[in-house]
Amino acid sequence: MKLVKSMSIYSICHFLVDFLSCIFVLGVASTLCYNADGTFNDDLYIAEVIIYNFFAFAFQVPMGALMDKFKIYKGVGIAGFFMIGLCYAIHAGNPILLASIVGIGNGLFHLEGGVNAYNNSKGKAFLNGLFVAPGAMGIFLGTAFHNELAATYWPIALVCIAIVLLFFVQKDEVDFVKDEQEKLVKNGNPFQLHDILSILALIGVSIIVRSIGGSAIQYAWKTGFAIGLGYTICVVLGKMFGGLIGDKFGLKKIASIALAAACVSLILGFNIPAFGFIGIFLFNVPMAITLVILEKCNTRFLATMVGSNTLFLFLGYLICMIPNTLNNYVVLTVSVALAIVSIYTAFNKFEKVNK
Repeated sequence: MKLVKSMSIYSICHFLVDFLSCIFVLGVASTLCYNADGTFNDDLYIAEVIIYNFFAFAFQVPMGALMDKFKIYKGVGIAGFFMIGLCYAIHAGNPILLASIVGIGNGLFHLEGGVNAYNNSKGKAFLNGLFVAPGAMGIFLGTAFHNELAATYWPIALVCIAIVLLFFVQKDEVDFVKDEQEKLVKNGNPFQLHDILSILALIGVSIIVRSIGGSAIQYAWKTGFAIGLGYTICVVLGKMFGGLIGDKFGLKKIASIALAAACVSLILGFNIPAFGFIGIFLFNVPMAITLVILEKCNTRFLATMVGSNTLFLFLGYLICMIPNTLNNYVVLTVSVALAIVSIYTAFNKFEKVNK
């Protein structure tokens, strides 16, 4: 019952934090991006979006390092939602500063939720995926309705709901994480620094190239709210059940097979929409799998490893902003091939050291 309560709350709050952050960055901060003459400042708008993503994703690494240093894995999520609510309440000022604060708040919640999902799952992949998956729906709906909700009181009400929900999990101990950390202090980590850095780099490559491959999935038929919603549901289900399938049949095998099948399906999806939905489900299966291997190779600095996952997402996001005229089929195929090789190599390294 404790597990169901904890994961339900963290999953709901993950939806809310991404939903609210999207509404703020796209719908609230954007209204502050006007010049003195009343014209919209596109450069300022782009800057506040990039800065938000930097603090929400890349900045998780130093924040996670501080959490690991002081062993603070509770309370930071509430602090994060409070920062987001404060920006909604202010609703005025410098858009870049406000976007930065919202980004930090978003990152703090992700770190607490990520650590506690790992703790609840006892090192398995399934609950990691269950925690992360709702964020995709939050981003989709926040993007879809940011104009309608930005000027209402609903965002502040949802912030309050999230804070109340998080209070119910603050007394739950991160016992599994602490036990693993104590064992590493006592017995030493079998993963030396060069092992951790190798696995980190390989998984990082897989995340970055998957981001690049994802940017090549540009379907002409993916228009309208209903189709976008169905597509996002497939993303959510892929993230959610990828860890479960991997735990049952083998993480390395499932990640590799899912990506290979995803590549074929996604290419067919350019002409046959059904394959696009199947492909995007499979494309998201490795998410929880790559996250859990990062966590398992260095649980002594668990929050830092959780943050490194999103750092690579940010790097992929920056690369995808660079205009290119390459063939989408080629970009997708090469990206998936590199992701399979890097994940497979990372798991081989992990298994060799872990024995």
